Amino acid sequence: MIRINLLPVKELMAAVRRRRELTIGSIVLGVAAFVLFVSFLYQTFELSTLNSELTTLRNDIQTLNVKVKEVGDLQNRIKEFSSKHKVIADLNKKKAGPVGVMESLSAATPSRLWLTEFKEIGGKLTISGFAADNQTVADFLKALAATAYFRDVELVETTQGSQEGGPFKRFTIRTAVYYLPQPAAKTAGGAAAATTQDKKS
Repeated sequence: MIRINLLPVKELMAAVRRRRELTIGSIVLGVAAFVLFVSFLYQTFELSTLNSELTTLRNDIQTLNVKVKEVGDLQNRIKEFSSKHKVIADLNKKKAGPVGVMESLSAATPSRLWLTEFKEIGGKLTISGFAADNQTVADFLKALAATAYFRDVELVETTQGSQEGGPFKRFTIRTAVYYLPQPAAKTAGGAAAATTQDKKS
């Protein structure tokens, strides 16, 4: 028995086109869905990477903040220790000052000169004593002026005096005394002052 397809040719062609269009549409939709899925996966991976980097950066920032705080604490401790060291150094200088003054005074005193009075008021020192002659007094003035503890050394007066063993020059000297060493200063008027005062006496 022979069957004859009686469907019109146009309807067959339309059906074929519809199938083709459906196939193409399905392929396009599949490709689009695949692209969207791949894009979603990529963005998810990127987001995960960025979140991981963000977490790492936050941890690094916290670590740096801790280190900055430690550095700040160390700087404060260094300042505190520096201040304490300065105070201790100043105290040591002030403590050693009177010893230095007396040592300098002793070193500046000639062998033929004797001190009888040593009086300080408000940083001004008055020294009195006896010397063998005017030159010895002048040498004493120069030696005092050359030390780091006495400044503005001035001969107030010299008078003829007497002690056991012969006549001596009685003298009085006024000077500023510093218990912290001062820059070296030289004065050349000591001997001249001693001679002038001796002539007046």
